[in-house]
Amino acid sequence: MSPAPPTAEELTAYLSGALPQERFTAVDRWLEQLPEEEATRVLTAAEATLPRLHLDCPADPPTESFCSELPRSRLQREDLIGEGGMAVVVRATDRSLKRVVALKVLKPRLPTETLEDYYQREQAFRREAALTAALVHPAIPPVYDIGRAEGRPAFTMQRLAGRTLADAVEGQRFPALGLIAPFLRVVEAIAFAHSNSIVHRDLTPRNILIGDFGAVYVLDWGIAVHPGEGAGACMGTPGWMAPEQFMAEPASPRMDVFALGGLLHLVLTGRNHRPNLATPGVLDLSHLDARGVPRGLAAVARRCLSVDATSRYATATEVGEELRRWLDEGLTLAQEAGPWERALLRLRRSRQARATAITTLAVATCILGAWWWHHHDAIRTAQMRVGRIAEAVDVSQPDAVRLALAEVGPIRREFPDLPAATALAERLQVAQDLHTQQAQVAQQRVALSRLLQRSRRTGPWSTEVVDWRQALAAVGVALDQPTVPWRTHPLANEIAESLVWTWRAMVGHGDQQQALQAAALLVAGGPDPAWQALGRVCATTRFQAHDPMFPEDADGQAALANPDSAGVILAVFAPASQLDARAWEVLRDRPGAFWALIAAGRAALATGDLHAAQHLGLVASGAEPDSIYPPLLLAYTALGRNDDADLAHAIGRGLRLNPAHAELLALQAVTLARAGHREDAQRVIDQLGGAHLQYHLQRRVGHPMERTVDALVQAGLSIPAAMPDLGPLVPAAGAGHGHE
Repeated sequence: MSPAPPTAEELTAYLSGALPQERFTAVDRWLEQLPEEEATRVLTAAEATLPRLHLDCPADPPTESFCSELPRSRLQREDLIGEGGMAVVVRATDRSLKRVVALKVLKPRLPTETLEDYYQREQAFRREAALTAALVHPAIPPVYDIGRAEGRPAFTMQRLAGRTLADAVEGQRFPALGLIAPFLRVVEAIAFAHSNSIVHRDLTPRNILIGDFGAVYVLDWGIAVHPGEGAGACMGTPGWMAPEQFMAEPASPRMDVFALGGLLHLVLTGRNHRPNLATPGVLDLSHLDARGVPRGLAAVARRCLSVDATSRYATATEVGEELRRWLDEGLTLAQEAGPWERALLRLRRSRQARATAITTLAVATCILGAWWWHHHDAIRTAQMRVGRIAEAVDVSQPDAVRLALAEVGPIRREFPDLPAATALAERLQVAQDLHTQQAQVAQQRVALSRLLQRSRRTGPWSTEVVDWRQALAAVGVALDQPTVPWRTHPLANEIAESLVWTWRAMVGHGDQQQALQAAALLVAGGPDPAWQALGRVCATTRFQAHDPMFPEDADGQAALANPDSAGVILAVFAPASQLDARAWEVLRDRPGAFWALIAAGRAALATGDLHAAQHLGLVASGAEPDSIYPPLLLAYTALGRNDDADLAHAIGRGLRLNPAHAELLALQAVTLARAGHREDAQRVIDQLGGAHLQYHLQRRVGHPMERTVDALVQAGLSIPAAMPDLGPLVPAAGAGHGHE
């Protein structure tokens, strides 16, 4: 069946990309059936009805907001400047400000383009406007305004005049060294973008504009992203992309460094560095060896164009420093020039040096003296350079140490007998090794601290055993190697505390063998006698309900001697008289100590002092608002006081932190039953299962959960029949139990 002819409005929407996909396809088929001349006539007539270009402004803006004058006819379109795959750029006159601007308008949706593809193109267009507007730099054209034109996104920017770098190179004699200074301004613009965490990703000779009066502009920021973004999509101009861009790797400033190397290669040789796009990793840099190409600049281009990204300069800032060094001295660090080459370059740049050299060569008797003078001057210059580096470098800054090493290295190679250079290089290398070690330790500390903080906030979780093993393995501690010498590790205290939590988690999940290995590691490698004593306590302690019982023996006393080991003891072990006393000792010195508050609160709850338990729970809640332990303590005190409102409030706070916590779910069933929702309460009990509740129903050891079970029975709820089994507080697949 032939599709229905479109209306005039539908033809207008078809051209502007606003027609729905289904009708878009139908209009496509209808146009294909018409003769070519007739289809052209219909589309031309419809195009004439499209509205004039304008930038929209809200019809009724807020009282104090800004709105440009003449909003519906502010821009007058003139001639076409250029056209790309995503947008067109036209010359326009801003009639409000009476100036010529460049208007960039998103192209309408194509017949072959899906709505999703069009939407992605529109988002990229808007991102280009935002990124370009955020980069305020003399070499980056400013964005004036953003709006819509012909119903599509558009923005205005500075109207530029000049010629592209490609045209400039084509019009120069080989090599085009006069373009090095303008190229430096390009590098400075990219360095500015890198300092603002933006990677251009599309630096080509056509995107560099050189103005008539020396101005230089970097254009087309359409695919610019932040470092680490853009993975999975191959974006850029193939002839100028870095090899890793072809592999769709995340954006990195080193991609722009590669493109800058290609542009420098073009400026120096007039040729492209990549002979074949089918093999993007194969480069032809042989033209850099041609006569007339400065060695210093050729070395910079080679380093920028390294296929291995790690061998390039890290950012455009380093490339700019090399170019300025060449413009000032005729040398670059990448060149690694020797003393004779340095002297030759000085002769080329200094008329006085040339005259001196000619005079010296003419007087044969002065040749030896001139050579000695030159060598002595080079050593003195090197010594002065080393002294300036030693005074300026801040060894506490990793980047400063790396750059200083890069400068000292060539001097040390050139003057191997220069003691100052050798001593400074060794000092800098020690500092660099220390920074590397500190960075590794900091990363390991973050991983352990994250798990320790999670223990404080959400209590037991289903993957805790796996997570603790992985975190310990990251710092070089494995449970199957009890003799690992970790006592001198910078994170020894954190590792010791992590081993206690690992032991606690493995016992809770029924893995007794692995738990004993964790305790043995603590005994063998504990950083002090208190931690080692705690390892022996863990190896011999017995559990009562959920909690390990702390012994009143010599090891127990020794383990409490260290404030760090005492803190984790208060967190892990059940209330006991000596732990209660220790908790109050800690609170006298540090009233806000979290685990001391929790331990003292649990002890007060065990003795029936509900008022003290409630007070301590509230203080602990203020110390750690995101921890599950204060709400759990407050829930038990509310249960003891029969205060259903406080009970429901505490349960709600706790379940938001750990929605699978068995004790809180059982308490929730109590509140539901007391509120008359017995069916909902019974459903919660059935989902928990009877094994855990039957354990506390049949074994009375003073655990607060026993009061919860009694409240469930008093509310008339049915506890499913099952073999008593304590199990972990948060079930894990395949987990057993190791409690007595």
